Amino acid sequence: MKAIICLLFIAIFAFSNGDKPHYNLDEAPELFELFMKNYNRHYENEADKEAHYQAFVKTLKTINRQNAESSSATYDINNFADYTPEELKKIHGLLTSGE
Repeated sequence: MKAIICLLFIAIFAFSNGDKPHYNLDEAPELFELFMKNYNRHYENEADKEAHYQAFVKTLKTINRQNAESSSATYDINNFADYTPEELKKIHGLLTSGE
């Protein structure tokens, strides 16, 4: 509970200053746990959870990079943050259900 309050405080402070989100990758495990709770994520097993965690970390890196490079857009965690490359391809119609 303290971690959630702390993360919310950090988020509120960042947005009140007009800053874009920048995530400390050392906090990725805690951010992932919060993400799983907020988006009601449950994984089949530990291997599946690890694959989605790695995708989440990659997304955090992308968010940090894109926020640093863009002056007009703001990127943040959303419900797609843990999607693996294969899952992203499926939702973009690049793979059929039989592949």
